Amino acid sequence: MEKEMVLFGKRVVEEKYMIAGLIQEERQADLTAASVSNQELSAVVLEERVRFIDLLGTSIQNSCYEEKIMADMAKWGTATGNFFLAHGMSLDVALAETALYRKHIATLIKSEGRRLAISPEITYDAAELLHALLDHATYAYTHAYTTSYQRNLATARKEFLELSAPVVPISDSVAILPLVGSIEIDRARYILERTLLSASELKISTLIVDLSGVVRVDTMVAEQIIKIIQSLGLIGVEAVLTGIRPETAQSMTALGVEVRTLNIGGSLKRALEKVYN
Repeated sequence: MEKEMVLFGKRVVEEKYMIAGLIQEERQADLTAASVSNQELSAVVLEERVRFIDLLGTSIQNSCYEEKIMADMAKWGTATGNFFLAHGMSLDVALAETALYRKHIATLIKSEGRRLAISPEITYDAAELLHALLDHATYAYTHAYTTSYQRNLATARKEFLELSAPVVPISDSVAILPLVGSIEIDRARYILERTLLSASELKISTLIVDLSGVVRVDTMVAEQIIKIIQSLGLIGVEAVLTGIRPETAQSMTALGVEVRTLNIGGSLKRALEKVYN
């Protein structure tokens, strides 16, 4: 059986460019004109396909070294998953190719089995080994892709949060905190921590918190805004709220906050006029 596996594997290696070309043609036929990759990237992807088919053929030849060939598959999957993520390819598009590898290489193995009069049982075993190799590579590929993707998301979120609490000094004693977009609870907590740190570092006495760019403030977020105001008061910084929308005022009222007790400056322009007059 080992001898037959070597023959199957050698045949796969010999036909690697032909198989890679067939897969490339089918993939490009499935793509719309707007999504076809540029020629340079297509050439790179073709070479990656050839390299993978060569690895599959070599692994079939070395079928008796199961631990090593599975480790090689895992190594390839990890490197390739990161490669395609870096080049902006979606996971579902990449995974769709697995069926094409199965189809074309399995067809070659069956054809070679008939040509060399190899028993159906051994031919079946070779095809099963191919499937096992592809399954292992696909798992490694998916794991690497999703892990890197989640890491990138975490990094992007961290960068977003760092930019979401820009305390901007406009004088030695006054600064502005312009809040923009939707404020969910995690972002609100980060803003609280960052604002207190920035106010302390800048040694300001007044911070204008402008909410005019905030899309939605629910009760939990309104509670965090109140905490920001109260915490600023504890370190001797007066907080002036501007740009409060009716729905924001309602959320604060639902918390039992007496809005009239807050230092509300209307619009940002009016608040600045009041501070400097």
